[in-house]
Amino acid sequence: MLTIQFLCPLPNGLHARPAWELKEQCSQWQSEVTFINHRQNAKADAKSSLALIGTGTLFNDSCSLNISGSDEEQARRVLEEYIQVRFIDSDSVQPTQAELTAHPLPRSLSRLNPDLLYGNVLASGVGVGTLTLLQSDSLDSYRAIPASVQDSTRLEHSLATLAEQLNQQLRERDGESKTILSAHLSLIQDDEFAGNIRRLMTEQHQGLGARSSAIWSRFAPSFLLLPAIICANVLATFAILANSCCISPGRN
Repeated sequence: MLTIQFLCPLPNGLHARPAWELKEQCSQWQSEVTFINHRQNAKADAKSSLALIGTGTLFNDSCSLNISGSDEEQARRVLEEYIQVRFIDSDSVQPTQAELTAHPLPRSLSRLNPDLLYGNVLASGVGVGTLTLLQSDSLDSYRAIPASVQDSTRLEHSLATLAEQLNQQLRERDGESKTILSAHLSLIQDDEFAGNIRRLMTEQHQGLGARSSAIWSRFAPSFLLLPAIICANVLATFAILANSCCISPGRN
């Protein structure tokens, strides 16, 4: 077994996007790659985005990658170079106070003499879309939906439908939006996400909605800044699909 020791260089911690990029780097090797956060005493499969996010890794945490397998030597060389040089590029640096106050208000607003509250820009956005009223969608509303014999079918149907939607959007986008959508898709296709829902449905005999909500509750404390919104959006979309899709008899 070979080990790479490092301090987490990500200003915003190991959230969805850098977790996806690290997972992509580790998944190209046959060797097992284990991510360890020594501050949290947490271990995770480095080929799982959700597992990586669940370690709760913050900036400057002492971490390591343990690599064990037939191609461990080559994997160590490539992954060490990635961690030292390119890993930090998967995160965005928080703006300084100077950046926050550099832009004056439009004249129409400044005449009103408003009391201003400055905040940190989490991401510059992708420059597409329509302005809509932001409303909070709580997954708790799905907990009360009773278990159904169709839950397993609905789970697979919902995962496939959402993955198809995201893949279609990926084919139509590029740049920053494509990176964000890839992180979305990675969460849905993560074995730990669907696997935990299947396991909890079997062990606790609860409905698909309740299990989807439970998975979100498990990982929510580890989601930081904008990726929390990303992950909530993905899981809420999945829950809506899972609990609204109608599977007719004989349809696969």
